[in-house]
Amino acid sequence: MQVYDNTVKNILITILFILVVYLLYILQMIFVPLFMALLIALMFQPIITFLSKIKTPSWLILPTISIITLAIAFAIYFIISEIIDDLIVNQDFILRRLNLKMDSSLRWINKITGIRFNANKDFDGIFRMFSKEHFAKYAGRFANSLGSFTTSFATFSLYYVVLLSGMSNYKSYISYVSGNEDSKLLENFEKIQKSIYSYMIIKTILSLFMAVIVYFICYSFEINFPFLWAFLTFLLNYIPSVGSIIATLAPTLMAFVQFEETNKVILILLSITMVHFVIGNILDPIIMGDRLKLNTLTVIFSLVFWGFLWGIPGMILSVPIMVLIKLIFEQIPSLHIIARILGKTIKV
Repeated sequence: MQVYDNTVKNILITILFILVVYLLYILQMIFVPLFMALLIALMFQPIITFLSKIKTPSWLILPTISIITLAIAFAIYFIISEIIDDLIVNQDFILRRLNLKMDSSLRWINKITGIRFNANKDFDGIFRMFSKEHFAKYAGRFANSLGSFTTSFATFSLYYVVLLSGMSNYKSYISYVSGNEDSKLLENFEKIQKSIYSYMIIKTILSLFMAVIVYFICYSFEINFPFLWAFLTFLLNYIPSVGSIIATLAPTLMAFVQFEETNKVILILLSITMVHFVIGNILDPIIMGDRLKLNTLTVIFSLVFWGFLWGIPGMILSVPIMVLIKLIFEQIPSLHIIARILGKTIKV
């Protein structure tokens, strides 16, 4: 009888998991802005608490933080839209230069290796990827993404304001839910909140620091669209491993298209790679510590899983979500083992 009960329980848990994953997938337009709003609200909640402690009027705190945060987000959205418009305007020059450089690179490879690659036959698919038709198609997809982003931004703004307003009185609400003032639930929530706050603040500062350095590298080498590459660096730093590779290759590809000097392109590649290596592999582990770290398998799984469900936004949110899940599991005794599996081994 006990075996039967356990079997039914396992089947129900499996069905529930599949149902949750399905709902996360089909309702991504709701959940992606919600998770983004939750993470950013958790970052700003300690600031609200601090302002309340120094007797700042409550009617001033929430509107000020909300307006500043949403204005910054919309300004970044507007700047990126302008940069994409510039890319579309200069698409003929970029594509012409890219095809010329690829053709000259093939001739150089043929000369060095003695192999006779034919651009039209052997690399026809690659060349068609950088054709004007494909560029226009990508631009159209991006325009559709901007339209979707406008809707998501409105949803995000609503979630963000509601969460911020609710978090100002979170202690009273959690105490009411748990039924006592000194609740374990409140203590656990504050531990999770502080950990997520630390993770998001440190990650954001390091990403911003990296983006500023990349901007000055691109600006000093006179690479076109330096702000775009800096913003991509900031955004993609939230995506483990893959993000750093893309953030390094994107400005390097622009330099490859733009400049004739191979040595200059190599120097740009090495400079940006060094920035990612020092900040990502030296500063990040030292400042972040081990408690908020996930093991490599967990990172890869979360990247694939959330990327499959929600695309690029899911890849950006994958690690913060898994860190949040790990911290929640740490507060539940029966789930400690799963939290240990997700985390890194801490050397004693």
